[in-house]
Amino acid sequence: MRSLSLFLVAATALLAQADDWPLLRGIYPGQHTHVHLLDGKRLSGGFISTTDANIVIRVRTGDQTFAKDQIKKISVRKGSKRWRNAAIGAAIGAATIGILFAANDGGDADSSFIAGAIVAYGVIGAGIGALFPGYDTLYRATRK
Repeated sequence: MRSLSLFLVAATALLAQADDWPLLRGIYPGQHTHVHLLDGKRLSGGFISTTDANIVIRVRTGDQTFAKDQIKKISVRKGSKRWRNAAIGAAIGAATIGILFAANDGGDADSSFIAGAIVAYGVIGAGIGALFPGYDTLYRATRK
């Protein structure tokens, strides 16, 4: 049992130090990319290329190269998260209006009005949720 605990501690330490820079090779050219620098700046643009030492993205002013040691994290936009965010927004909108009506014992409203309000707020919530595309963080600098 003691050796298993020691193994788990060692494995956790190794995973915490794992370098996820090679994941950047999976970004396709032109994919919208956020580069967060150590000095707090964030630049967004289309992915151009990556090497073992740097990443190149196209921003409004032209192609910019960033060294790995300047970067805090890199994230890419994933369009498929819009559906998830829309579903979450719809659930929040519908649940909010449902809770308000339930807390007020429905007031003087009939059930068709309550159902309509739940649907309306669900649609509004879905629209708001779809506005946020979602980003996946592919690289995060390890602290030294």
